[in-house]
Amino acid sequence: MVVIKLYCSICTRNDYYLERIEDVAKKLKLNYTLEKVTEEAAWKALDLEEACLFAYCPGCKTMHTDPQTRNLPAMEVNGILRFWNVPATDEALEACLAEFC
Repeated sequence: MVVIKLYCSICTRNDYYLERIEDVAKKLKLNYTLEKVTEEAAWKALDLEEACLFAYCPGCKTMHTDPQTRNLPAMEVNGILRFWNVPATDEALEACLAEFC
């Protein structure tokens, strides 16, 4: 069983990211669970930060430019953070999840 968690804000863009992760996992026929985690205590425990602007969203690529800071959204697979700061591309998601086939 592959355990995937998406640590994220309540931004609707993260719902789309979650759908993309699910699509790739289904395409690869993974035996998986997928959870969207928005609780602050959960992502703070992983030293993740939220830089979202609630009244305006310029996008993750604009907001998360410091490579030393790990921002939401962040994807964890089997307890290991694999992507953070910006949503992974479909190609990166597929390469990552294919490791568990």
